[in-house]
Amino acid sequence: MKPLFIVLIVIGVILFSFILLSYVVATLIFNKSFTRMDFEKDKLFIGYHNIKDRYERDEYSFKSKKNTIKAYLYKKEKSDNLIVYVHGMCPGHQGYLSDIMALLDRGYNVFTYDFTATGESTGKKYNGLNQQLFDLKAAIKFLKANNLFDYQNLYLYGHSMGGYAVACVNDSIFKGIVSISGFDSPIKEMISAFSKGKSKAFKILAYIMLKIKGFISQGFASDIKAHKSLGKSNTKILIIHGTNDELVSFNDVSIISKKNKINNDLISYLEISDPMHNKHNTIIASTDCVKYQMERQEIFNKVLEETKSQKEANDAMANGVDMFKFNEANGELMDIIDSFYQGK
Repeated sequence: MKPLFIVLIVIGVILFSFILLSYVVATLIFNKSFTRMDFEKDKLFIGYHNIKDRYERDEYSFKSKKNTIKAYLYKKEKSDNLIVYVHGMCPGHQGYLSDIMALLDRGYNVFTYDFTATGESTGKKYNGLNQQLFDLKAAIKFLKANNLFDYQNLYLYGHSMGGYAVACVNDSIFKGIVSISGFDSPIKEMISAFSKGKSKAFKILAYIMLKIKGFISQGFASDIKAHKSLGKSNTKILIIHGTNDELVSFNDVSIISKKNKINNDLISYLEISDPMHNKHNTIIASTDCVKYQMERQEIFNKVLEETKSQKEANDAMANGVDMFKFNEANGELMDIIDSFYQGK
């Protein structure tokens, strides 16, 4: 056997072993990180049972691959305008009911759903930070099959994972799209979130391993770049991001950080620098809400320091909480979004 052939075999074995090890390690990370999230009645969060006397909703379901997605059409009054609301990493859409109510109060009806392995939808786990993109495509297919429920004007709204998903959709059925706190690349966002404080070499290795896992599992769909999709969009889109976002870094991995790579006059950008609203979740919360959450957090911290018990601290924070104040939406931002949708 020629030496060159032996070298090629050795290189092939090493490469195969690395690919296999990368896939196994990355799969373990995914299975641990993206487990099922169930919405439980909690004194800190609003559930539909708290607002059902004010807002009507119809329930639906559709398939996203092998999983059944539970969907909801919220209605307050008759409207020609329907927003497809795509939530972020949360145990179902009910974690965003304050936003949904704010949109309903502005004259929109809202179609939303619990993405795979959250809320009332099925699935033991979801398959990464791009899961919402797959579920959103399934939701759009469902809406088209139902003649868009006969609504004249459709709009799209997403936050965080949802912000990424809506930025990647290029469909002419929507008259306007709003993406808030979205990341540009699912894999780069994972590296940013899970590799804080690690060396550059570690991040490069982790990136390679996640790319291998993603490609084997989902092909090129595993890491679709939002900015590339935005460059091809024929729909007006508003990209919103907080300048001090602690989860999706404004300068590094956000969609807005790639705006110089997007050549599309239909895309507009809004940077939120107000200290009360420039973080990942405070961007969609009212000023009173942010202040109130800080007050409740102080209670949590004090009890935790005294008792060393996470449960007692959580119970103290939730005791007597005004859940509507604790979750109140950012009305000023909602007005901006409403004006954007209506072309004002």
